[in-house]
Amino acid sequence: MARRNALLTISLLFLILPSLTVADPPPIYFLIAFADNCGRFTIAPGGGEDLVDPEAGNDYQIHVQCLDINGDPILGIPATDIWLWHDALAPCGSTGSQADGPTDMNGYTTISGTIHGGLYEDAVSCDQTQLQVIVLGIPCNGGDPVCVAVDSPDLNGDREVGVPDFARFVADFNCMSQGLPCDPCHDYDETGDNDISDFAIFADYFNSSYCP
Repeated sequence: MARRNALLTISLLFLILPSLTVADPPPIYFLIAFADNCGRFTIAPGGGEDLVDPEAGNDYQIHVQCLDINGDPILGIPATDIWLWHDALAPCGSTGSQADGPTDMNGYTTISGTIHGGLYEDAVSCDQTQLQVIVLGIPCNGGDPVCVAVDSPDLNGDREVGVPDFARFVADFNCMSQGLPCDPCHDYDETGDNDISDFAIFADYFNSSYCP
């Protein structure tokens, strides 16, 4: 009788143990991202400069490589699962901020297009808008951004360029000549001042730039 009870106990344990086993841990990735050059460029809801834009003098192509826990390349991660991000970014969905294509046999792809969107100017200085690369929801480089930053004529993050943005822009117009602090988010040509050349850039987007 005791032997039969022992066998029954052992049989029950074999039935129960599988349900108690810990689920397989999620895959661990080595996600690497870097830019050809460091700098800042202008994004807009209707489209601004490209990361790679010879006319604007931009050559900020971003390279991404995805490796698994063993250091082997991960092939075929969709372009839509690789995108650029910053907490102050107000993107128009994923339009233009995603990779140029899926990862290849070396786990490699690039990002070189246009980001459609604006910025929550109150959240950050535009000298500190360096972008993160996100792959499958995981930040590359352990969360460190690449050395490419953005500014935008959409200064309140409502994904259009209108009167509220104009009010923000003119608040420190000609700031340098007045001896006032200049907001780098309004300094589109990066001369250190918010002046007529920046106004010309802003005016190109005013009342004409919306999310597609």
